[in-house]
Amino acid sequence: MANFAVFKKAFFTFALIFAVFISVPFAFAQDETAQAQSENQKYAQIYNDLPEADFSYIFNLDPYQTEEYTKYMYAPYPLFRTAIRFVFKNTVIEPGYYLLTPREKNGKWYVLFKTNGKVQHIVPVYQKELVDPMFYKMYVPERKLTLWQNICKKSSDTMGRLFKKQTQRTPAPKSYIDVNELGTDFWQVVLYYGESKYCMIFMR
Repeated sequence: MANFAVFKKAFFTFALIFAVFISVPFAFAQDETAQAQSENQKYAQIYNDLPEADFSYIFNLDPYQTEEYTKYMYAPYPLFRTAIRFVFKNTVIEPGYYLLTPREKNGKWYVLFKTNGKVQHIVPVYQKELVDPMFYKMYVPERKLTLWQNICKKSSDTMGRLFKKQTQRTPAPKSYIDVNELGTDFWQVVLYYGESKYCMIFMR
């Protein structure tokens, strides 16, 4: 009888440990699933609430483009190469190369997707934030200049000292483009441009 009581106690102990061992991963899995569903709902809400651009440009030309090309030393727009389609409601961005440009219109921010100098798509920004001052230094290494580029830069600096400051061209804003998954149904494209970053959302 004593041996049976010991066996019975050991059996119940083992059964309890086994039940805990099975239930804990199951509980974690349920929690992760609920969290993923909650995130998807949040992103779906952002996507559904974000209105499409209700304007366009005459002849698909950005009116500030010429001014900025003459203001900066080189093209101020970062190049975005995508191998997949990005969809925002009725806007479908096919794989290809695009120059991205942030623009404000009626108090709202948009990113222009340009090819060959013309605006192909206008995508609304759902969130605009300041960039961490250390971001570019940490994640965007300085471009190494070739011998010819070094010569041109030194010549430009020398000419800049000889003429009035108003006539000098300034370096283009630093930029970076990041693409992230948002839950299971959405993409996020973040344009870092100068001191601000512009977040866009697309359906996967």
